[in-house]
Amino acid sequence: MKNVVLLSSLLLLTTLVGAQGFSATPLTDFQPGQLYLNAFQGTLYEGSNSAPADHDSDGRNAAQRVQPLDSVGHPSPFGKIVVVGIGMSNWTDELCDSRTQCISQSFLGTSVKDPQVNHKTLIIVDCAKPGQVADRWLDDHFLNYSYCKSQLQRQGVTEAQVQVVLYKNALENPSQPLKSNTVCTATSRVEACHYEHLVGVTARFLKTRYRNIQQMFLHSRIYAGYAKPHTLDPEPFAYEYGFATKWLIEAQIQQVRTGIVDDTAGRLDYASAPWIAWGPYFWASGATPRNDGLTWLPQDYSLSDMTHPSPSAVAKVSGMMVNFYLHSPFSTWYSANGH
Repeated sequence: MKNVVLLSSLLLLTTLVGAQGFSATPLTDFQPGQLYLNAFQGTLYEGSNSAPADHDSDGRNAAQRVQPLDSVGHPSPFGKIVVVGIGMSNWTDELCDSRTQCISQSFLGTSVKDPQVNHKTLIIVDCAKPGQVADRWLDDHFLNYSYCKSQLQRQGVTEAQVQVVLYKNALENPSQPLKSNTVCTATSRVEACHYEHLVGVTARFLKTRYRNIQQMFLHSRIYAGYAKPHTLDPEPFAYEYGFATKWLIEAQIQQVRTGIVDDTAGRLDYASAPWIAWGPYFWASGATPRNDGLTWLPQDYSLSDMTHPSPSAVAKVSGMMVNFYLHSPFSTWYSANGH
């Protein structure tokens, strides 16, 4: 009987691998001159996977401004640095996966155990919620920020102490992928363009909701080529949100340099939005290893929909996040030694 069950499981995995219907080059693996759909340049920032010098300098300065604050937002050696995660179900799965005690392999669960992490002043709060897609974080109409306020209160902290936001999201029932002739506008319904616009609106609202916010880190989806049903945010949309994220960050970079406001992203100068940058980039083309070896296999997903991460995927995401935030010059607030 055990052999029959094992064989059935292997057949299921083989079928799912064979059903993988989308492949592409991860943004981080693009070569010079390579284009997606013969139109769109990869990499994370302006032809590189590292922030350009001016944005890098601004990010380091923003990180230095992150400091312990008391409950009304005044600097205090006895205060706290509060980081909140906002987004949809996959994000809360990866950040915590519990409303009582975060699972051990999640980002919060792993951070608690790691002696390299700042346990003295840092508090990370998971405010992501299932079903709360990108158009539900534009303001508090869906009470997501009110919910987040209650989560902060459970941790004994306030909105005045929030200084960093970790963002990851998607759109509901996407239907319009990028085409080689796509030109984004604020009213475009192409999913990547619409996502870029919505994240820009969210960034501006965060600046008003959290008056001491300094930074907003954006995170990509993991691979979604196994998704079922296929209306549940499948590929190529999970991949193409990466381009939307890249364009939004580049829009801020260009606005700060030139004062020219991008039509799709909207105002993102530092008076209107926090400093915005990539967190770790999670997307890889299914079972095909990217340059650093990352893959996403069928066993990395919940069998119920092949979209939400299984514990193995949560562990992969968490490991990448801990490594990134411990070593990035933009997140000295995460490290116990404030590197």
